[in-house]
Amino acid sequence: MRASMVFLSLVATSGYARLAAGQELPRGSPPPAARVGFQLGLRTGLAVPLGKADGAPNGEMANLFSAQVPLLVEIGGKVIPQLFVGGYLGLAFGGTAGDLQRTCVSSHATCFAAGARLGAEAQFHILPAARANPWIGYGIGYESVAVGFSEGSRTGTVSYNGFEFAHFMGGVDFRFSRVFGLGTFASFSIGQYRRSHYELSGDPVIEGDIPEKAIHEWFTVGLRTVFFP
Repeated sequence: MRASMVFLSLVATSGYARLAAGQELPRGSPPPAARVGFQLGLRTGLAVPLGKADGAPNGEMANLFSAQVPLLVEIGGKVIPQLFVGGYLGLAFGGTAGDLQRTCVSSHATCFAAGARLGAEAQFHILPAARANPWIGYGIGYESVAVGFSEGSRTGTVSYNGFEFAHFMGGVDFRFSRVFGLGTFASFSIGQYRRSHYELSGDPVIEGDIPEKAIHEWFTVGLRTVFFP
């Protein structure tokens, strides 16, 4: 499942490239001029969980969630050629791991995991007028991760949510035309889940603050498509 999602993401990225091919500059021409104004970015790749979801002895992220495939949209604009300010909205999909996966298997349940994040970000672009433009950035926001499971006629979800108080990112955009760029990126986010929610069909909903909070991280590498780089 994870491999097929990565494949579909790469196919989508190549599709964007073909759509922008008509705007590509002639071979040997100088790179497009630096610009200000609206910019849209799309990121995908592989996100690896680190740290702990909570302070329980078996609360390690790697003991609950497998690596996920993120799909993240960045919308905003360049107020000057070097500075992008905007927001990000992302979804991620994956599976379970460790003790949680063993519980799913022993219970003959189908389990899957999904995440979501929303926040604001700023990026500093080092060479905004060059063909290859390195950049670094920082974001802050809110995130959630959930596990859904089904066993026979019963379904349920367990979710954690809280603040993502540091989202470090960086990469290189290769500016192929005035409207299209493609590059690589890496990001490292740090957060803390503060509340949990448990819901099982036929049972009362259980939710509240996580009594033993802990710090977790997500490390992500992948491809970034940018429009109006």
